[in-house]
Amino acid sequence: MSDAHWPAPPSGSCPLPAALEVEVAILGAGIHGAALARELTLRGVSCALVDRGEVGGGTSQWSSQLLHGGIRYLLTGDIRQMREGLVERATWARIAPRRCRWEAFWMPHRFWAEGLAHRFGIGLYDHWGAERPGWPPELALGHVPPAAFAADPRSAGGPFRGATAYADLITWDRDLTRDLAASSQARVLDFHEPERFEEGEGGLKALTLRDRRDGTLRRLAARRWVFALGPWTDGALSRWFGETRQRLRLSSGIHLWFDPVPGCERPWAIRRPKGRILFVIPRDGLLQAGTTEREVEVGWAPIVASEREELFQALEANLPAVPWRQLPIRSEESGVRPLLAAGGATSHLSREAVLEKHGRFPNLTLVLGGKLTTARALMDRLATELTGSRCEASVTEPLSLWDGHPAQIR
Repeated sequence: MSDAHWPAPPSGSCPLPAALEVEVAILGAGIHGAALARELTLRGVSCALVDRGEVGGGTSQWSSQLLHGGIRYLLTGDIRQMREGLVERATWARIAPRRCRWEAFWMPHRFWAEGLAHRFGIGLYDHWGAERPGWPPELALGHVPPAAFAADPRSAGGPFRGATAYADLITWDRDLTRDLAASSQARVLDFHEPERFEEGEGGLKALTLRDRRDGTLRRLAARRWVFALGPWTDGALSRWFGETRQRLRLSSGIHLWFDPVPGCERPWAIRRPKGRILFVIPRDGLLQAGTTEREVEVGWAPIVASEREELFQALEANLPAVPWRQLPIRSEESGVRPLLAAGGATSHLSREAVLEKHGRFPNLTLVLGGKLTTARALMDRLATELTGSRCEASVTEPLSLWDGHPAQIR
């Protein structure tokens, strides 16, 4: 992908030297790359964090911005993945309390039997996710009182007759990613474009990088390499090594940010066909709505008119009392999820991740798939594999806050 498709680099120059050597080189400064940098630092291992954009500037800023167990996994029966997410949700609440906020999400039901099923399933979800550090006692879970439900303008004139409340974490994913980087001692090579790799007997040996700010060339040498490139993995491997294998399927989801609607105080999670969830979340003084599901071919996926129209139709069908088309749209965003390649619709593909050892380069590991909630746990596992050392501090050590100055995390 050309530089024209990426945000322009800032002015100035990178203070790092022309030649660097580390134990582990990480390509991709999203949630997985930044989490791995923290894990390696906790184990005393040197690393570099490379990205052609900025830290947290790609897919990691366009997720659902939720740290959750995956309420939809109750519908698909993937209880193991759901429980793993619930454990990690509690970990994030401990190590990143300033970037997380507990909320009571309302899942509305259309008829009595559906409401009963919600109360049973959501009861299990909240039982298995009972560890909730910092939970606000004023937030109520379980059956939503009829008067409270009727007071929400989204309930008027629609198909829903009541709701059940469950717990999940709201986060700010870009800030969370940057905090992970700030919690590491990684040499951060942001706005650097890979030019060419050097190979050795043990696999990859070094990488020449071009600083997109001023054209400076730098050489990065490392013993081990990790590509945490998210949706750009297949394209990068094709450009750099001529590979044609498709490891991922890419699914686009969108969010529209509307002016706030008075009375909409709780986030709603609405079940839709094919296992999808429509979120309508009041946050940061606005009302966030999304997401749809569309398979795409590239990591940057602009919103298309049909995608926006489908979201409007879903909002109008489920929440007709809100004049959605008359509300000003303050911003909109499109995020691309990297899913493990398989047949069928992307809405049915797993959000699980795979750590793949590259066949040609034995010192290269690919991070394929995955999601925001379980990124720390996955990178904890990878760091243990790379170093042979476990680190209990990973689940207890609070994250440092990124202070807005990239020089501070180099």
